[in-house]
Amino acid sequence: MQYEIDVRKILELVKIFASGPIPLLLFLIYLRANVVDMKVQCFFVGKTSMKYLEEGIQLYLKRLIHYLPVEVVIIPSPFSGSDKDLVKKESEAILKKIKATDFVILLDEKGNEYSSVQFANFVNSLMVRGLSKIVFVTGGAFGVSESVHQRANLTLSFSKFTLTHQMIRVFLLEQLYRAMTIIKNEQYHNP
Repeated sequence: MQYEIDVRKILELVKIFASGPIPLLLFLIYLRANVVDMKVQCFFVGKTSMKYLEEGIQLYLKRLIHYLPVEVVIIPSPFSGSDKDLVKKESEAILKKIKATDFVILLDEKGNEYSSVQFANFVNSLMVRGLSKIVFVTGGAFGVSESVHQRANLTLSFSKFTLTHQMIRVFLLEQLYRAMTIIKNEQYHNP
């Protein structure tokens, strides 16, 4: 568990705490919003083959360590079979790794589009709800099966453009990092 709490703000809130039950509630909300115990997993189908994309992934993973634990899980992609067979096997492997309590966000071009601020607010709402884990899923080159779509709690699109399944990995981690800096009111995002 990682704690990033401004002690001065807590002391100010403790002084206010003595004045009644409403400030206590605000204090507890503040504490919950600033204690990070949620884990993030990113399921990527197949290894990242382009060096510059892998470098981008590593850069944002390194930056995210300061905010919350993020783990990349590589789902092996079968080497042979038809497009349908690949999607079926990859999707089965994805579903085997997802737990019933996981909040699953599927990245798909037909999903909901958020601005960076909206995405940050959404991630923050999941943190405040006390979810233990968010799982982001990016499928392989041919997408995922309907069963993965049905398991997803949210389907998210980063653009109406079609993006490669490897390139979206860097975009996802960058937006997650941006969301954390917005939540923590740190300089990075330019509104």
